[in-house]
Amino acid sequence: MKKLSAYISILPIILFAVAVTLSACRKDTDGSPEMKAGTPALGSITPVKGAGGAVVTITGTGLGQINSVVFENGSVVAPFQPNLNTETAIIFRVPMDALGGNQNIILTNSEGKTLSIPFEVLLPPAITGVFPTDFQAGSTVTITGNNLADVSGVVINGTTDAATIVSKTLTQLVITMPASEVNTGKLAITNEAGTTVTTQVLVNVDKAVAVITDDWMNGFGNWSWGGTFDFTTEESITGGKSLKAAFDPSGTWGGLQCGNGGSINVADCRYFSFWVKGCDVDKQFQFWLNWGNQKQIVVPANVWTYFKYDMITEFPGVTDVNNVCLQIYDDGKTVYFDNIIFFKE
Repeated sequence: MKKLSAYISILPIILFAVAVTLSACRKDTDGSPEMKAGTPALGSITPVKGAGGAVVTITGTGLGQINSVVFENGSVVAPFQPNLNTETAIIFRVPMDALGGNQNIILTNSEGKTLSIPFEVLLPPAITGVFPTDFQAGSTVTITGNNLADVSGVVINGTTDAATIVSKTLTQLVITMPASEVNTGKLAITNEAGTTVTTQVLVNVDKAVAVITDDWMNGFGNWSWGGTFDFTTEESITGGKSLKAAFDPSGTWGGLQCGNGGSINVADCRYFSFWVKGCDVDKQFQFWLNWGNQKQIVVPANVWTYFKYDMITEFPGVTDVNNVCLQIYDDGKTVYFDNIIFFKE
């Protein structure tokens, strides 16, 4: 009786030892199904392209024990849950930091066997430049950046005013602008991955109070001296023409004087702006509104440059304008002016 009692008392210890031994013989797992590694082979991939966060499903054979999923461009790792996968299917998301473009997704299993699958990572438009930032109905604007080849639409942000896409490449988008009632606005640019709103603000010249666009405007005329001043189709920002200012090279400090026998009211306008295309060298100018509030500027050589001033801080108290004069320092050169305007925010 004592022997039986002793056996019963040590039985739990024996059973525990057996359990530990059996457990030690099993392979540790992370909770994923027991699967063979196999040789990975592709059946299908859905979708074949997508933006960061998109769910990708790969089916095939030999997909057991996949332990890494890497997007080839930049070797970006895609996290995934092994316990959601089988020997015939694996699911994961496109990493939010995946680099754009055509590339391979590389699957690797526990035996080091790999499977490369073509995929296109889509990225939203990335905008680095907009030129020009003035527009009129039908004028051309060129947008530079990246991920522009699949752009499907461009509108003035917050409106339904849609631009017409003229051409597009990966890094450049050319559009013609719509008619619009906005004074200023940003562009909302949409491709397969999403919509990007430009940081650049465009000015609607059609809604501005203009001194010149492609002609003298609002009662202004040519009161200039020291050169010849005519509108030309040689250069322009919008409208197809600009004012060609051929300042006398003899050193007479010529001036482009936009004079008005009356005046224009700019009390509701927040900004004064104009464009100048420079000559073969950087050139210094000075300008006035109503022969006051003098400013100095330097016009860089051979490029269009935009000048913009806040009326509140730069021209306090100016509500009516009858004269805008831009005078070249010392010897004259030929430059082009366009869109001398006042505009609201």
